[in-house]
Amino acid sequence: MKRKTGSVLCLAVLLLPLASCRLLRGPNYDLLVTIESGVTGTPASGLYSYKDLEEVEYKYTPVDSRHAVEVLVDGGQEVAEASLTIYHNTVLVARLIDVRDDWEVTSIDASDAKTTFTLTFAGADILGGTFSDSRGYRGTWSGVGGAIEIVYSDWEAYVYSGSLFYMSGTWANGSATGSWSAKRTE
Repeated sequence: MKRKTGSVLCLAVLLLPLASCRLLRGPNYDLLVTIESGVTGTPASGLYSYKDLEEVEYKYTPVDSRHAVEVLVDGGQEVAEASLTIYHNTVLVARLIDVRDDWEVTSIDASDAKTTFTLTFAGADILGGTFSDSRGYRGTWSGVGGAIEIVYSDWEAYVYSGSLFYMSGTWANGSATGSWSAKRTE
């Protein structure tokens, strides 16, 4: 009996230092949060430490309701309210959506014919401005409250509308209709 108790005691003494080791508790990972100007929400800007596989809820809203918010998690676009599972060091940035840039647009008509062109959005404000496309057409755009509207001024009566976050939606030119989607060019 003494031998068994001694073995258990010896094993306990050997395992005690391991009990406080990260190996048994699982690793901790950092979450670096940056909230840019014009956005409010939680978690606040800062550096946080979470256990492996811990779920972190986040929610961000624009200070001005005319704007829309996107969250970048390790550079990938996410919605403004969700949760993420921490399994590595993670960077979260909450910012206002700004489409002023070059976008590759794919437009599909009722017969499933695809047209691809580049739109360049410009303007003094992220709520709207002017655009030109790679085919030589121009017009105005507005991005208010999460919706985008693109109105051509010199190409019949084309109007593209849809989601500012997803940069996709429908288009119409009189009775002709179709869908569109866009991705930021590299």
